Amino acid sequence: MISMLRTCAPLVLALTSTVAALAACGNAVDADVIGTTAVTVGADGRPVAVVRVCTGGIDTLQLLGDRTGLADDEPNPVLGTWRAATERDGTVELVLGSADDGWRGPEEIALEDDSTYVLSASDSDQDAEATQVSFTPAQLASLAPDQVVVRDGEVVARADLDDCAG
Repeated sequence: MISMLRTCAPLVLALTSTVAALAACGNAVDADVIGTTAVTVGADGRPVAVVRVCTGGIDTLQLLGDRTGLADDEPNPVLGTWRAATERDGTVELVLGSADDGWRGPEEIALEDDSTYVLSASDSDQDAEATQVSFTPAQLASLAPDQVVVRDGEVVARADLDDCAG
């Protein structure tokens, strides 16, 4: 019996540690995906958030910096958060670095050419968010007027945002 305990104890300890580690992992996300976040560039050269909300609404946009120099467990730095006075639905646009049309947030942002940025949109009252987008200033500079950047830097026609089926 003692021999069996000595054999099983390490196995039980390993399984317990694995289960505890998986339970503590913060990568499992159950947020409802309510649309698509995109970014384009305005006529004045400033980045413009374009969010196609397919269900529900959003009231928060957040711009994050890249992971350069960060440890694996460190979050991306928050560069700006914009909050709307009321929930927005349909196609939502906001020039980043402005606080207009009922949005509160930073009125100036500076993007560095050699950095990657992440833009997210969410409903602060619900566990719901649009897909986030990562982009670089070089991508924005190369966009045609009818293009946006979505997801992991994919360039698509702005009209593609209207399709909530995919």
